[in-house]
Amino acid sequence: MEALKDRTVRIDIPYITRLRDEIRIYERDFNRRKVHIHIAPHTLEMAAMWAVLTRLEEPKKANLTLLQKMKLYNGKTLPGFTDDNIKELRKEAMREGMEGISPRYIQDKISNALVTYQQDGYINPFMVMTELETGLKNHALLKNEDERRRCRDLLSIVRDEYTEIVKNEVQRAISADEEAIKRLCANYIDNIKAYTQRERLRNKYTGQYEEPDERLMRSIEEKIDIPESRKDDFRREIMNYIGALAIEGKMFDFRTNERLHKALELKLFEDQKDSIKLTSLVSRVIDKDTQAKIDVVKSRLIRDFGYNEQSATDVLNYVASIFARGDTREQR
Repeated sequence: MEALKDRTVRIDIPYITRLRDEIRIYERDFNRRKVHIHIAPHTLEMAAMWAVLTRLEEPKKANLTLLQKMKLYNGKTLPGFTDDNIKELRKEAMREGMEGISPRYIQDKISNALVTYQQDGYINPFMVMTELETGLKNHALLKNEDERRRCRDLLSIVRDEYTEIVKNEVQRAISADEEAIKRLCANYIDNIKAYTQRERLRNKYTGQYEEPDERLMRSIEEKIDIPESRKDDFRREIMNYIGALAIEGKMFDFRTNERLHKALELKLFEDQKDSIKLTSLVSRVIDKDTQAKIDVVKSRLIRDFGYNEQSATDVLNYVASIFARGDTREQR
């Protein structure tokens, strides 16, 4: 054995630090052909996200969080960061990926969740994260309580990120009425056109000419953090873009402007949230009209985002509880 040891060279291979590559590992092992119960959207993604976060070193830049660093590694663009910045981040953390949670641990815990929650007919990110956290106390490679605490803290970050993701999906499902967005966009464009050209708008109902609806314009612009001091620039930017398209004989489509599209979706969601009464899911007191609207939202979650009936119901209940807590805080 001494001769063998003399001729053996140990080469340490780092764990993956790019999220999309980590996700592929779990999608290969937990897909519809191999797993017979439904895996809710983002379940494998959140498990992979936590695994990658445990392998990354805290960034030295004060204005960058660990989660943002992971997103940069995954190809997401962030204001103020270039490809050269990302190369610098990797250079300053040469041993990144040499420690952290292994894919094997994640695979074992996903398998445990599939067995534990088999009677439910599906698993979601919270079920898997519970398994991941429970197993930490017996994890052989975590040397001390500080390492376990860091892993738990990173799970909290992942839970918060998941919450933002599903809130956004429910908002998009509620505001997925294409015709309603078109009408809202047309109304906004009419108002900013009158505003930038210092004209008045004719009220279709009364026939009277009125000033542009400042409240409507700001309610849309505030959704994408356009400050009062920048509103004129933003409105002119939109009108100049529409004018340039007109010269080329093209029609303006709000979907080609990502920021405006997002603002219109958020505004429509805000307007429809009360009529849908999503928070009534929490109280379980739902009239037929509201139930019909909720069923439409649920069908969009199934059709557009990959949920099944049960996981769509549960994610709606979860997001409804968040809005209910928010409404309670606002009332206070």
